[in-house]
Amino acid sequence: MPRLSALALASALLAALAACDHGPVNIAPSAPAAPTCPLEGCDGARVARIASEHAPDVCPSAGEAPCAGGSGAECAARAMAAWGDAQDDREVACVGRMLTEACSLGDAPACGYAGRMWLDGRGLAAEAERGLAMVLRACEGGVALECVAALRWLSEDRREQTVKDGATLHKRLEDENFCLTGSSEHCTRLGQDLYAGRAPYERDLVRSGVEYQRGCDLGNGLACSNLGDAYEYGNGVPLDLSHAATLYDRACRLGMHLGCSNLGHLLKHGEGVTRDIARARVLFRDACAGGDVYGCLHAALLSAEEAGAPSDPRRSVEHWQHACDARDARACAFVGVLFEDGPDGFARDEARSMKAMSRACDLGNRDGCAWLRSH
Repeated sequence: MPRLSALALASALLAALAACDHGPVNIAPSAPAAPTCPLEGCDGARVARIASEHAPDVCPSAGEAPCAGGSGAECAARAMAAWGDAQDDREVACVGRMLTEACSLGDAPACGYAGRMWLDGRGLAAEAERGLAMVLRACEGGVALECVAALRWLSEDRREQTVKDGATLHKRLEDENFCLTGSSEHCTRLGQDLYAGRAPYERDLVRSGVEYQRGCDLGNGLACSNLGDAYEYGNGVPLDLSHAATLYDRACRLGMHLGCSNLGHLLKHGEGVTRDIARARVLFRDACAGGDVYGCLHAALLSAEEAGAPSDPRRSVEHWQHACDARDARACAFVGVLFEDGPDGFARDEARSMKAMSRACDLGNRDGCAWLRSH
């Protein structure tokens, strides 16, 4: 090419570049393509955007984990960063795959995002049952917005009547939403239902403790007392007598007489707190005056021990069981409350406690009958 023509062409090219608002053009050879996921089609830009030292390829080939060993929260954060500038459905599908695994790793918000993708068929094939299960998990994991989203989805196009267990799902979502939006009564009732395994809930001591904690945080005395009981016996939470005493004390201060009685029990035996019989006696007496049958029975038992009955837990059980077998109604009630507590040498036995209380009631003991009604 003649020199003059080459210079003219270069000048024209420079003028064109100057008029462009998008910056200089990179005419260097293209770099090797970044790893992609054959199933979802993440392009190199997507991988570069959300890669980390723990996940050099966030959408690996089939059979590999999309989160590449990261935690649920880390994976969800990378997925959300990618979603912000996803260009097509294939890239959105990659995000959905990551969020789905982040959910399985315990990240509640990821469950909500992924669940709605499965419900709506955004980037992923629509699967209502799978999507609902994930959104429910987010709701029960504390994301109130997902409770509302799932309830709205169920209400549209009569879906509640067509999806599997629609009415049950609606109740669970609604109950949890009430709890998360400030109803301590709903939190406490959920905790009780989960503890007992009442329909539509299966027994789940871990989740029961979560719901009691939410209720206690909202100032519900019964929730605090029940959570204290969970910590006293290690039901769904680590066994921690000191923390149990703190929760019982809070419940008592909130006006829950059962919490006062429970604190009195720990004080009487010096469990988690310094032993203080005098304070325990006052707590039992005041709780009984407030209508708590557990406090009444413990107050009576303490009086009997101070009058000469055995105070050692194992000997106490043997003593009162013998008297119960001889048709002493009060003794049967004492056996019932002792097995509710789980005396030294015996495991807590609620079935045996109820059996003894039933016998006490049959023999005419008012406290035994009141116990049965309250349970």
